[in-house]
Formats: sequence, structure tokens, C-alpha cells
Amino acid sequence: MLTLLLCVFVGLLLFGVPIGFAMLGASMLVIGLEGIPVSVVAQRVATSVQSFPLLAVPLFTLAGALMNESGISERLFNFTRAFVGHIRGGLAQTAIVGNVFLSGISGSSVADCAATSRVFVPQLTQAGYGQGFAAAVCAAAATLGPIIPPSILMVIYAWQANVSLGDLFIAGLIPGVIMALAMMLVIGVTAHRRGFPKDAAFSGEKLWYAFKEALWALAMPILILVGFRMGVFTATEIAAVACAYSLIVGLYVYRTLNWKGLPAILLTTGRETAAILVIAAGAAPFGWILGIEQAPQQVAELLTAISREPWVILLILNVALLVAGMFMETLAIMIILVPILIPLLTELQINLLHFGIVLLVNLVIGQITPPVGVLMFVASSVSKTHLGLIVKEIGPFIIALIGALALLTYVPQLSTWLPQYLKT
Repeated sequence: MLTLLLCVFVGLLLFGVPIGFAMLGASMLVIGLEGIPVSVVAQRVATSVQSFPLLAVPLFTLAGALMNESGISERLFNFTRAFVGHIRGGLAQTAIVGNVFLSGISGSSVADCAATSRVFVPQLTQAGYGQGFAAAVCAAAATLGPIIPPSILMVIYAWQANVSLGDLFIAGLIPGVIMALAMMLVIGVTAHRRGFPKDAAFSGEKLWYAFKEALWALAMPILILVGFRMGVFTATEIAAVACAYSLIVGLYVYRTLNWKGLPAILLTTGRETAAILVIAAGAAPFGWILGIEQAPQQVAELLTAISREPWVILLILNVALLVAGMFMETLAIMIILVPILIPLLTELQINLLHFGIVLLVNLVIGQITPPVGVLMFVASSVSKTHLGLIVKEIGPFIIALIGALALLTYVPQLSTWLPQYLKT
């Protein structure tokens, strides 16, 4: 039945059925053939979404939408431009540094990519960087969104792997900085090779003005992390705090939001949340059948037959995840594979917190890897850039991020040290 389940699932995908409904349809067919009451499907679907941690998904989605509409992202980018714009290629570096701060507000790489592309592609193109390179920079920069907390994908992984969401948030800080530095190195090398321009000379007065303008935006990630660390609110409540903060700043501080525009923002949030939760709900009966058919045990036996060395297993998983990311949607990979892999990781004593970061970095690399790199499509759509131009320029960023992935995979302390330190 395991073979039938997977074949039907793949077949439905090939016919263009959305992935959540493909999992649900394959599950219903197998359950029906096994003589199990179909009501089990409804029970599994309903139970899967009745989870307190999943409440953070719509709230983080709403926070990202409010952030984009309130002008927070533009003020962050103006500050980072005043900070690094004076170096060669500094305007492109601004997109990377800006996304370090932006990722501390939004939990979505797609929202970050849309905001960055809208602001930077016209500016970079006008400055002579080339439209393809500009869009590639924006797509690559947005990969920081799910790594630097808060993060929707972290919420899903913590829910699946039963690890502390707060620890996972903290674990993403150092890896996020490493990824940002790797992409900044690519831009620096490219800037010198192609002779990209500099902004005006560094100005302390200009930096101070930009800092004051961005102060409310910069305070948000600090508020979130400090408030969580001091126990003022839980990791799930962070999402609600982010929403409230973005709304208040947009309405009463920057005055770029108005009450009339909120229904459209809520409607967009509802659509994006529904897309995520449909996949989570469809995966519940699908994963239940995988468990009954002992898929986790079969995968564990297959991989341990190759080697029982954790570094070899991690190498195999990295390669498999990178390939899967080229063809499958990020959330679907996580929801399908994490329950299968947890028993193997536990048996080999691989830290689940560390693997969570490794998994997320793999998945965000997949978001900029052809042919199904969703961030490339977002950057292309928002900036009206031909996809082929982005594909030509995205390669060095992928290589840099794979280098960062290798470092994070085999130096687990980069992910685990900070959560452990903050507990002492």
C-alpha cells in the first residue's frame, strides 16, 4: 500500500492537483482499499490543525502583510543604505543587510522577496547593476526570512519535531548572519569584477537621520526577542505581538496605513494562511498511513545500511533535500519528510535543533534553485524581470549558500551554542 500511496500522490501532482489535495486524495484511496472508515481522514484532518503553535502561522502572515503596507521595510532599507551604501556595490549589499533586519519582523521569505524586489530592482537597474542581477540579489536576500526569527517554517518544524520553538528561534540567529555574509561576499566579488558604482561618501549625519526614521522598525525584532527571553510572552504569542506592533506603527506612527485598507490585507492573509494549512491538514492522514506502513523504519534501514556515521547520513540528507527542493514546494517537503526522519535522527543522536536549521537552510536554497524556485518567480513577477535573466545570475548565490550549509551542517555548535548559552 505504501507504493500505491506514493504513486497516486505523484500521479495527482503530475495532473496539476494542488499538493494538499493530492495527499488527501491518495490517503482516502488507500484508506478505502484497506477497509478503514473514511471518517478517519476527517478526524486526522481536524486534529492536525487544532494546534496552538499553528496559530502563529496566520499571525506571522498578517504581520508580514502589515509590514509591507506600513512602510517599515522602506525605512529599514534607507537605514542600511546609509550604513553600507558607500562601499562598491553597496546598493546591492543594502538589500542583504536590510533583509537581516526585515527577517526579524516578517516570518515569510515570499513577503520579504516581494518587499525587497519592489524597492530595490528599479534602483539597482537604474544604477547600472543590470535587471537580472538586481532581481537575483532580491531573491537570494529573501532566503534569510525563514532562518532569522520569527519564521513560519520554524513554527511548522517545531510543531512536527516537538522541539522548543523559542530555542529554534534563537538557533537561527548565527546561521542567518553566516548566510548573509556569504551572499555579501558574492556581491563584493561581483562588484569589483564588474565595476559596480558606489553611493555618495559615508555621512554620519545621513546615517543618524535614517536611524531615527527607522527606529520604530528596528525596535520591533529587539522587542520580540527581549520580550520572549524575559518571559513576557511565549514563542507563539510573538506572532500576535508582531501584528499589533506593525498595526500601531503603521496607523499612528508612520501613518501609512488606514482602516479602509485593512480588509484587503486580511483577505490576502486569509488566502495565504489557507494555502499553508490545507497542506498541513492534507499531510495528517498521509503521514498516518506512512507510519502504519512503517515508512520511517524503511528509510532508517535504507540509510543505516549505507552508513551509521552521522556525518555521512547528514551528507546524504543534504543532497536529497537539495534535489527535492528543485522540484517540490518547501512546506510540502517539510511536512512529508520530517515525521519520517525523526526516528532515524533520534537513533543516531543527531540534535533535532541542529537538524532543524540544516533542514531550513536546505529548503530556502531550494526556493532560489531552478526549475521551481518560488523566490525567483516572486522577484520576476514583482519587478517584471524575465526569469531567464534571474537564472543566469542566481548561480553564485546558490553556491555561496551551499557553502554556508556545509559549515552549518558539520559545525553544529553554530546552531546549538546560543540557545544553550541563554539558558545558563
